[in-house]
Amino acid sequence: MRLILLLTTCLCLSASLAAADSIVLDFNDDSFQLGYAHGLGRDEYGATSINARFLYNDEEETSLGSLGLDFIGEPGNIPGLELGVGGKLYGGNTNDSIDFLNLGVGARAAYAPPRLGGIGVDGRFVYAPEILSFLDSDRLMESEVRLTYAAVPRVKVYVGYQNVRLKPDSGSTRAIDESVRIGFIGYF
Repeated sequence: MRLILLLTTCLCLSASLAAADSIVLDFNDDSFQLGYAHGLGRDEYGATSINARFLYNDEEETSLGSLGLDFIGEPGNIPGLELGVGGKLYGGNTNDSIDFLNLGVGARAAYAPPRLGGIGVDGRFVYAPEILSFLDSDRLMESEVRLTYAAVPRVKVYVGYQNVRLKPDSGSTRAIDESVRIGFIGYF
């Protein structure tokens, strides 16, 4: 299993270095997450990007992959504020053979006022309702909040809390990942 994770990590890194605008790596004692995003376009109204990630949680023995499309803009005259909406396709499995495929919609916000010298906060929420949940799942919810610091212009470090919950067809809601993690975002 660890060999598969290492190969997946190397593949994601090589793909992201060739075409991505940013790469994300975060972890804690029980899980790690690797992602990348590629900008599709930017104009005076905002930006559009695609993103992918892989999450593995050893404690819960779960793995999750996601592909997303985000639309992000800077509303009004509030320097450092970004708001966005988008969609995300999730797929994965759990230790007790629950396979899931979910299509979620969500929102995100980031605020890093220039006067704070690189300190910011960002968060997101994605919900996949029952009608957009397939295989062994009824719904999926993901939420995350991060405290960020732009250490250098191309790197942000952060500490964050992430909660990904799955409601299987039978049984109660279970955690795919619920943890505090540290990480960084590198921009290309």
